[in-house]
Amino acid sequence: MKLEVGSFKVLIVTLVLIFTGCFSKQAAENSPDAPLVLPDSAESSFEIPAPNINLANPLVVSQKPEDVAMCADINEKIEKSPSSNARWGVFAVSMKDGRVVCSRDGRKLFNPASIQKTLTAIVGLDKLGADYRWKTSVYTENEIDADGNLNGDLIIYGEGAPDFDASALENLIGQLQAKGLKKVNGNVVGDSSYFRGDAIGDGWTWNELQWYYGAEASALSFNENQAFINVENGVGRATTDYLQVTVGNPTPIINSKKEENYEAGGVKRGLDDNNFYVWGNVKNFGARVSVHDPAGLAAKNLKESLEKKGITIGGENSSRDWKSADALDAAKMRELASVQSQTLAEIVKRMNKHSVNLYAELILRTIGKRFGTEVPGDIQLPQNVRGDDTAGAAVVKKWLLQHNIAADEMQISDGSGLSRLDFVTPEAFARAFIYAAQSPSAQAFIDSLPVAATDGTLGGRFGKAKGKVLAKTGTITFVNSLAGYAETKDGEVITFAVIVNNETRKNGAVGIIDAIVLKLIGEADEKDKTASNSNKNNQNANANENANKPNFVIESQKKN
Repeated sequence: MKLEVGSFKVLIVTLVLIFTGCFSKQAAENSPDAPLVLPDSAESSFEIPAPNINLANPLVVSQKPEDVAMCADINEKIEKSPSSNARWGVFAVSMKDGRVVCSRDGRKLFNPASIQKTLTAIVGLDKLGADYRWKTSVYTENEIDADGNLNGDLIIYGEGAPDFDASALENLIGQLQAKGLKKVNGNVVGDSSYFRGDAIGDGWTWNELQWYYGAEASALSFNENQAFINVENGVGRATTDYLQVTVGNPTPIINSKKEENYEAGGVKRGLDDNNFYVWGNVKNFGARVSVHDPAGLAAKNLKESLEKKGITIGGENSSRDWKSADALDAAKMRELASVQSQTLAEIVKRMNKHSVNLYAELILRTIGKRFGTEVPGDIQLPQNVRGDDTAGAAVVKKWLLQHNIAADEMQISDGSGLSRLDFVTPEAFARAFIYAAQSPSAQAFIDSLPVAATDGTLGGRFGKAKGKVLAKTGTITFVNSLAGYAETKDGEVITFAVIVNNETRKNGAVGIIDAIVLKLIGEADEKDKTASNSNKNNQNANANENANKPNFVIESQKKN
C-alpha cells in the first residue's frame, strides 16, 4: 500500500473485500440495502390474482367517473408539486378487468432506471426457468498423479454465476483436496471467456464505473465484484494487494462554531485498473467500490487459499477473457471440481429486493449466450463477434414484442437500468406485470418484489400502506421510478408504473410518487403529508440506489 503523507496528518485507508456482512455500520447506513426491516421471506398482505386480460388487445382508458376523478387528482398533484417541470409518466391498470384507471403520457418513452430489472427478470424466468442454475468449474489439462502433483495450469472457469463467493470457492478447494491435490506445477488462472463482449453496460456513464453499482459483469464474478474502502485517521490495514490505494495530501478543516463543517473527500479509480486515489480531509468514511478484472481476483483468492491449506503453487495467478488467444475450450479439458449457484428465482429475488445491478447484467448476458442466435444481429465488435450483452438485449426486446408488451420503438441497452440509453413506456411495464402474474414463474417474480414498509428498497416507504404495495424502485441521477402491484382499499389489485425524468431536485420526486400510489389505492395522503414524510425520512432507501455520487459516510455529516 502506498501512502503519501501530507503536512497536516496521515490518512490510512483500509481495504476490506466484501464477504457476507463484512462492511461497517457506516457503509450499511448509506447503502440501498439500509432500509431492510424484515428478511427477504417477508410476504405482502394481499394476493396477486392471475388476470384474464388478453394483451393482444389495446388497454382502454376507463371512463368510470371515479377513475376519471382520481386521475384528475393525480394530474393536479403533479402540476402543483415542486417537480411539475419534470417529465411524468403514469400508467395504472386494474388486474380485475383490464381497464386503465389512470394514464399520463403512459405510452411515451421514458428512461426507466432500475425498474428495467423487472423486464430482465420476467424474460429470464420465462426463457431460462425459475430453477436455472449457473456452474463454476475448475479445469486442467492433465490428471492429478498418484503423488498429488498436477502438471499444468489450474483454471477456474465461470459461466456467469452471480453469487459465486468465498464460500463457493472453499467448496471447490475441498473437492480438489479430496482428489489428493498437493502441488500445482503451473499457474492459477481465472477464465471469464464464457461471455463475449463488454463487461460494462452500453450507456453507462464513466464516473459510475468505480462504484459498487457499476461493477463489471464478468462470467467469473467473485463476491459481487466489490470491495470496501474504509478511511480512518491514523489506523488502517489492507487485506489484499489486488487493489492499490494512494492517499493524497489532506487539506485542513476550517474551524467554526459548527463542527459539521468539513472538507469533502473523494475517490477515483482508473477505468482499466484497480488503482484508487483518495483525497480530502474527513474524520471517517466508508465507500463500496467496484473491482476491475474480477476473474483475476478470483484466481488470486484461489491461489492464496490453496497455499494456506498447504498446497504448493509453482506459478502465479492471472486472468484471461474471451479476447485471449488461450481462452479455455472446456471440451478439451478435464473438470476437477464444480459448484452450482442458487436458482434463478433466488437470484432474481435478491436482484429486485436490493436492486443489484450485477445480477441483472449477468442474467442479460446469460440470455444472450443461450438464445442470441434467435435474434441475428448486425452489430459487430472489432473481433467480428456480437457481444452477449447486445444479444441479450435483442432477445429481451424480441420477447417483449412477441408477447404484446412493448412497441418496436422501445430501446433496451442493458439489463439493470443503469444505462442512459434505455427507453420504455410506463404502459410496457404494466403489461409486463400483467403477463408475469399469469406466467408459470408468477410466484417467483412476485416474491422478488420489495414489500411496502417491510423489506428491500421499500422498507422505509408507504408506512400507511404496509404490505399493500409490491414494487420495484428505480433511481439514477434525474430519474425516479416505481413499478409493481398494489391493493386498493376496496380489495381491487392494480398494476402500475410511475416514471419521472428530468427531475433535477435530489430525491424530489420520491414523495410525490408515493402520494400518487396512495391515491391509486384510495389511501388519503393528508395533503401529501405522508408522502413528504416518506421522502424526508427515507432518502437512504432510494437516493443511493444507482446514485451518481460517492457512497461516503462522513462522521461530521451525521449531526442531528
